[in-house]
Amino acid sequence: MDKQSVYFWSKILLILMLAVVFSRVFFLTVFMGGHFGDLALGNMIHKEQLDPIRGIVNDRNGKPLAMNIDYQGRTIRFYPAGEIVATVVGYLGKPDENELKDCSGCNPQMTVGKAGLEKSYQNDLMGLPGEVVVQETADNQNKTEIKRIESIPGKNIQTNIDLELQKVAFLALKNKFKEAGKSGSVVIAKISGEVLSLVSIPSFDPNLFIANGRRSDFGGDFKDVNNILTDVEAKPLFNRATSGDFAPGSVFKLVPAMGALEEGKITRSTSIVDTGEIKIGDYRFGNWYLDKYGQTEGAVDVVKAITRSNDIFFYKIGEALGADSLISWTKRFGFGEKTGIDLPGESDGFVPTPYWREKTLGERWFLGNTYHMSIGQGDLMATPLQINRMTASAVSGLACDPLVVGSIACSDIKLNPKNIAIILDGMKGACSPGGTAFPLFEYAGKIFCKTGTAQKGAKETLPNAWMSVVVPKGSDVRNWIVITVLLEEGGEGSAVAAPVVKDILPYILDKM
Repeated sequence: MDKQSVYFWSKILLILMLAVVFSRVFFLTVFMGGHFGDLALGNMIHKEQLDPIRGIVNDRNGKPLAMNIDYQGRTIRFYPAGEIVATVVGYLGKPDENELKDCSGCNPQMTVGKAGLEKSYQNDLMGLPGEVVVQETADNQNKTEIKRIESIPGKNIQTNIDLELQKVAFLALKNKFKEAGKSGSVVIAKISGEVLSLVSIPSFDPNLFIANGRRSDFGGDFKDVNNILTDVEAKPLFNRATSGDFAPGSVFKLVPAMGALEEGKITRSTSIVDTGEIKIGDYRFGNWYLDKYGQTEGAVDVVKAITRSNDIFFYKIGEALGADSLISWTKRFGFGEKTGIDLPGESDGFVPTPYWREKTLGERWFLGNTYHMSIGQGDLMATPLQINRMTASAVSGLACDPLVVGSIACSDIKLNPKNIAIILDGMKGACSPGGTAFPLFEYAGKIFCKTGTAQKGAKETLPNAWMSVVVPKGSDVRNWIVITVLLEEGGEGSAVAAPVVKDILPYILDKM
């Protein structure tokens, strides 16, 4: 090939190579320039979320129930009272899909309230996340903050809870729990609805749900989250105070007593003879005093019936009211519906009706069902919180929604003050010598009581032990305090639940 040909083909090859190079450059700069520019910018600039500081939860006196502390170089949630306050404050955890939808500003990496006040007031406590825009070199050696939007801390919440009272109530119940009962609950509230203490046992330390967190001095029996979640018998996460349905037994008797008085079926002087038992066909309805001691109590009026918790009296006034009226009064006192407390997972309880019984069980309502309901047995179910509110209404004539945070106006259920006075006389007698609440006789004349012992069915199973006590604090009935105690399968209310109240009373009487 001559020199001219070599020169020609070399020129052609050079042109082709330059064409390839320029076309590639053109493609990368024109068509892909924006894409690679974005990638480069992404490598240089990124956003970081600034998580807000969660709001603090305090008791009514400013003592922390839930707070933030510096622990091993991290800011973490801390519950100083551990298992003592778990029923109230709840705990934190990673959000599920529904919680992410309900929580503005949350992301899967954040922790949110899973129970208690942490859940109810999640949006208030969380605050608003901030953001910082950072530019950094490719070797990560130098960072420059371009823009910062500070996070907004969550709101602090002051509750109605008295932390010292909460400790007293928790320890009183836990000490008795070791002797008797599978589980238990204490509810203490003002008649106005301010919840002063809410206890459910078994409990747990909410600090366990904080990754690498700090344990409380009140850590309880559970050592890790897995033990809490897998204990299907103890169910420590289950709030028995607000979500547990139990037969109320004789603490319920205030309802038919008030109903019969209000409707004029009885008066203060109405007397019913205690026969010890009533038989309807093959069914027997006995009084506890005959069944336990083989004795009857003669003529009984309404005050003595409450004082002695006489079943025969309440069978007969239940019969006088009739099923429909008894059910109506039961609902009027708030049974069968949520109280409206500002905690998640509250139960409605259950009020049976003839329609429900026939539709669900295929059985007609008969007089025996009325008898059972008149003494708080049968299919009637209530939470300890509902019993607390019912007791408050019976001695005040007010219906007040219980709240852990704040308060709302009460409604008047329009009870005759004279009938309220009769109920109070009977309850005063219950915790005086001759009444059923013998562990509390030293407080005779200072408090009002009603005991309860609710059978659970099987003879070998101990009954649920109940106690409701009213402490009159001052002249304004709205400031009176109601204590309700339940020990599941604990035994008799007078022998088991009343001692728990006895351990709580000195604090309420002397320090509040």
